[in-house]
Amino acid sequence: MCAGASVREEERRLRALVGFYDSFLKLTLKGLRDVVGERGALSVLKFAAREYGARLAKGFQALSSMDAKEALEEMLKRAGTEPSVTEEGGVLVITLRKCPFRRPEEEPLLCAITEGLIEGFLSAFKKARIHKQKTLAEGADSCVFSVEVLG
Repeated sequence: MCAGASVREEERRLRALVGFYDSFLKLTLKGLRDVVGERGALSVLKFAAREYGARLAKGFQALSSMDAKEALEEMLKRAGTEPSVTEEGGVLVITLRKCPFRRPEEEPLLCAITEGLIEGFLSAFKKARIHKQKTLAEGADSCVFSVEVLG
C-alpha cells in the first residue's frame, strides 16, 4: 500500500470517528434535555465545559509563557474553529469562523459547550464573564462572544 492510500484511509477513518461521536453527543444532549429540561441541560453543559476549559488552561500555563489571549487563541485554533481574538476597550471579542461541532444548527445546546469552554479557560488566568453575541447555530456567519475580564 502506498503512503498516499494509507493517509487517505486514515483520514476516512478519522472522519467516520468524528461523525460517530458528533451524532452520539447530539443524542446524549437530547436525552439530557429530556431528563432535566432545557435549563438543567444548559447548566450541566456549561459547568462541565468550564471545568474542561480550566483544565486545558492549566496545561497551557504549565507548558508555555503565553498570556491568556494568546493561549485562548492557540487552544481555539487547535479545536479547528479558525478564531480571531481581539481586544476592544478592555473587552475580548472572540470570533469563531468554524464550529468545533458538525452541523451546530441541529443542536443549539452545543453553543453552551463552546461558551463554557472559553469562560473556564479564561477564568483560569483571570476571572471572566462571557456573553454570547451570535452563533452559527442561530444562522450567523460566525460565532461571536464578548468577554469581560474582571480581575
